[in-house]
Amino acid sequence: MTTALRRIAGAALVVLASTHFAAAQGYPVRSITLVVPFAPGGPADVLGRLIGHKLSEEFGQQVVVENRSGANTIVGAQAVARAKPDGYTLLLAIDGTLVMNPFLYSKLPYDPFKDFEPITLVAAVPSSITANIKTPVTTLKDVIDIEKAKPGTFQIGVSTPTSQVTIGLMNMRAGINITMVPYRGGTTQITSMLAGDIPIGHESVNVALPLYRAKKIKIIALNSPTRLELAPEIPLIAETFPGFDLGIWQSVVVPAGTPKEIVAKLHGAINKVLAMPDVRERLIKAGIQPSGSKSPEEFAAFVRSQAETRSKVIKAVGIKIE
Repeated sequence: MTTALRRIAGAALVVLASTHFAAAQGYPVRSITLVVPFAPGGPADVLGRLIGHKLSEEFGQQVVVENRSGANTIVGAQAVARAKPDGYTLLLAIDGTLVMNPFLYSKLPYDPFKDFEPITLVAAVPSSITANIKTPVTTLKDVIDIEKAKPGTFQIGVSTPTSQVTIGLMNMRAGINITMVPYRGGTTQITSMLAGDIPIGHESVNVALPLYRAKKIKIIALNSPTRLELAPEIPLIAETFPGFDLGIWQSVVVPAGTPKEIVAKLHGAINKVLAMPDVRERLIKAGIQPSGSKSPEEFAAFVRSQAETRSKVIKAVGIKIE
């Protein structure tokens, strides 16, 4: 490359960097789309709309929630991966989107490790090991001891890949092999357990907690790093198996290549929203634990750690979706 060409290339890079910096300084100057890869009404939709509303107030620009459900969050994730990396398209990504789909599907139309810039973890939705009210167990230790003494005593209902991975790891850690019974959805699985068709199940706590409060089911353990503020009496799987944390979590990511200044601005704004007392209260009442990251780098390290753990379990259990 000649000296003249080097100067031109260098000048072009300076102009590009200046343009990115200027765009970030004024960001946002128009409405932002937050893609929620689920149908309206579920925990992710509730979280997305609450964050979107508060970010609208924080930025002075409307944040529009767009529900793009389908294929275990793949439809929404693919759309955001292909969007312009300018900070105006965000994805509310769950654990499945970033650290399970790559190992569950042989072909995935996006690469979670290359196609997105991590912003922050936003919340955890603890899942729970539940039991029919007449099942003669009150603790996870009861389940394990009975299953060890008489293998095949229990069957457990599962309705998501996350449930399969959780129970698969629990089986591995406990040295047992509780049979998983697949269901098409959480509602069907809970209904079946209430009817006594299966003795135990695995379900998100926001679904299980109202039934637990009404004394219609038991919750014998939570899949969460901390006890639930709404029900601190319920023990954790991690109290039986230290370090066990395969709970459902939600986060915000943007397309790869989004300017770092915009990433930092989004990180700060979202964590400010999560710290608001009214936001925390509403989420906690819905069984959602607000949980921000100190930095995008911390969240990226968390994703890598979770991917390593879940990939090993998925491979060991032999879960595959085609």
